[in-house]
Amino acid sequence: MEPVVKKIIEEQGEISDEIDYALANFVANNIGFGYTPCQPALVELNNGKQVIRMGLDHTFVGAKNQLMGYGIVGYLYIDPETMDVLYCTPSEELEKGVETILNSGVAPQPRPRGKY
Repeated sequence: MEPVVKKIIEEQGEISDEIDYALANFVANNIGFGYTPCQPALVELNNGKQVIRMGLDHTFVGAKNQLMGYGIVGYLYIDPETMDVLYCTPSEELEKGVETILNSGVAPQPRPRGKY
């Protein structure tokens, strides 16, 4: 079950290249391709623990090797001390989110290279 956020401490943050790489590998190995961790935020959960929350953007590589995204379809929650993934939206929920976005007619938008 997805953690309940009590408070957003830092709405926009930045993660290190090492964490970005580790999360990209986690996503590829546990969910599959087509999702990009993005928009890190420091949040406090109902239990008082502070964690990093990252959105999972449904992405693909388009023309001219441009990364394109449809939007956030799920979340990752990461322990900032151990860098362990505490929660990841299950694949079934991610797929439902993707289906909803694709059926809505929303056009994909270009995404920046690197972390976003």
